[in-house]
Amino acid sequence: MPLPRIKVLTVLLLLSLFGVHAQRPKIDSLSLLLKGHLKQDTLRLNILNELAYTYYSVDPAAGIARSTEAIELGHKLQNHPGIATAYAYQGHNYSALGQDSLALASYDKAMEVRRRMGDLQGLARLIYNKGLVYFNESDYARANDNNRRAYEVFEKAKDSFLMAKMLNSIGINHMYLSQYPEALKSYLDAKRIYEDLGLTEDRQYASILSNIGLLYARLEKFGLAEEFQKKALLFFEKNDFQEGVANALTNLGRVYNDTGNSEKAIESYKQAHDIMEKNKNERGVASALTNMGIAYSEIAQYTEAVPYFEKTQKIYEKLKNTNNLAIVHRYLGDCYALGAHKNLKRAEENYQASFQYAKGAGSVNLQFNALEQLASLQSEMGNYKGAYKNKTEAVVLRDSFASVEKKEEIALLEAEYEYEKEKSALQTAHEKKQAVSKMEMERQELMIGGLTIGASLIVVFLVVAFQLYKKREKVLSEKKISEFKTRVAETELKALRSQMNPHFIFNAMNSISDYMAKNDLETANGFLVKFSKLIRAILESSEKKWISLEEDLELMELYLQIEALRLKDKFGYSFHIGEQVDVGNTMVPPLILQPFIENSIWHGMAPKETIGQIDVSIKCQDRFLVCTVDDDGVGRQKNVATHNGKTSMGLKITKNRLDIINQLKKENGSIRVFDKKEGVRVELKLPLELQF
Repeated sequence: MPLPRIKVLTVLLLLSLFGVHAQRPKIDSLSLLLKGHLKQDTLRLNILNELAYTYYSVDPAAGIARSTEAIELGHKLQNHPGIATAYAYQGHNYSALGQDSLALASYDKAMEVRRRMGDLQGLARLIYNKGLVYFNESDYARANDNNRRAYEVFEKAKDSFLMAKMLNSIGINHMYLSQYPEALKSYLDAKRIYEDLGLTEDRQYASILSNIGLLYARLEKFGLAEEFQKKALLFFEKNDFQEGVANALTNLGRVYNDTGNSEKAIESYKQAHDIMEKNKNERGVASALTNMGIAYSEIAQYTEAVPYFEKTQKIYEKLKNTNNLAIVHRYLGDCYALGAHKNLKRAEENYQASFQYAKGAGSVNLQFNALEQLASLQSEMGNYKGAYKNKTEAVVLRDSFASVEKKEEIALLEAEYEYEKEKSALQTAHEKKQAVSKMEMERQELMIGGLTIGASLIVVFLVVAFQLYKKREKVLSEKKISEFKTRVAETELKALRSQMNPHFIFNAMNSISDYMAKNDLETANGFLVKFSKLIRAILESSEKKWISLEEDLELMELYLQIEALRLKDKFGYSFHIGEQVDVGNTMVPPLILQPFIENSIWHGMAPKETIGQIDVSIKCQDRFLVCTVDDDGVGRQKNVATHNGKTSMGLKITKNRLDIINQLKKENGSIRVFDKKEGVRVELKLPLELQF
């Protein structure tokens, strides 16, 4: 017996809410409802549209058939909202089948109807849906343009729920463009909205957790990545949302693979593959197969991996997914470079294809991976010039997405999120207690009535208690703000450490290129080895607040060796360490002396006509470590005309670093510069920091 009409409409409207996914029981129920209602009216149109929507994650071909029938009925009834909905759901199903051009055409027709109706929010949802199609084609920048346009509409309408949905999608596009701080900010803003709305049991909230886990995996924070993915997986399993289960399993597999547990990763990928295949989700199937191929590659089973990549390559070419094609070609290159049937030429072709696809998708991370592998392969093939060029480009790309500044920006965003969360909780608790206090006062006044003296005493007591509470809350709030400012100061200190002037790197590159042009490959190779070692050491140490004096001295000596080689031994150097200095236990900020040594070389040694000398000495003095850089170069006076009396950028940055260290340590370290008859002496006093 069919339900009363008014109840059916109510159910259908609830089921049509944005972002709700359907399962087989709902399809069976709606199909039965449709079979029992043959009249060509609005109710049948609503049922057809709901069926079209529920089919898109289970059987998209059936969904297209239902949406086509709904479009015909909508035109017959002149029901414009129903027509727009039918076109939109038709687009969903075309997109699920990977027929993106047909999906975009359907969305455009739906947008035209919504535009004529003046339905701005409905129009914004369709703009967002088009953004998803662009995302599937790896056009992440264009996808984000659509997401932002939709976000602006929802922001004007003050629809926080849909604002959060847009922020989640914006974060995904930023992540695929290797814009990690921007991605994390979008995810955390979306997460905060859902928490403020009390929607932590919503599927979209679980999707946000899963996406944050994906981002942490890219940042190599695998513990956090696994924690967020397991939370999302638990939610999807609890609510029987199979597509979400498959995505979470795939993401967990990536974490297992990245942490060396490839067998467990393959098991997760196979479970995800079975779910996606059952739901006829071609993109999901391709993702699972690609990840299985990657897992086999990681355990050096290259022959087993190749068929997976060759199969998914065809799928992604059909779907025009350049991002995933870049991944597939990169790992195919590995298989041909390292497998039993080694073919270096095919490996090179695949790495080059990977780079081009990554460039098309705008993924800096994938471009870096392709160039890194290509440089290593070309070096093995004897193409040193090509290897040098690609290695240099890879270093520049890596600096653009893996810099210390971006890591610190991410840390700052995390700190801000936690601070705002705690602040919001304190404010809510304060407002709640204030409301309770007010109600209690009113109740007491009503009960006591004429007992003026008793009522007055109660009011005085409540006021005093309330003031004490406010004072306590203020102290706690100020304490948290102070702790937060300290964390910000530490973050600023780390950012300043990463601003060391790197122009000597480019000069070193030019020297390597010059040796290669002169066919002096032995010298070029030795130079390149030292240079690579120095760059790696700088990247590793720049992420630390303090390193041992022993490590820093090794860095400085390596830097001096490279500069001496580049200037053809135009200067000598020496290190003098005081007897009281324990170089293994004494800690210093990394590269703190490098700007002064660099100035001695560039402004003292380079202009000098004879061979010069640079002496570095370090000693303990009370609570300070005194570091001196002494040279016999041309001195500062002869550099005034050249530099117009400008202060060295390295000196400015070092002064800023020292100011922050003094603030944190509550000491008064200093920098002093002495002009000599020949040369300059710089004296740096650092607060003494010991490891043990």
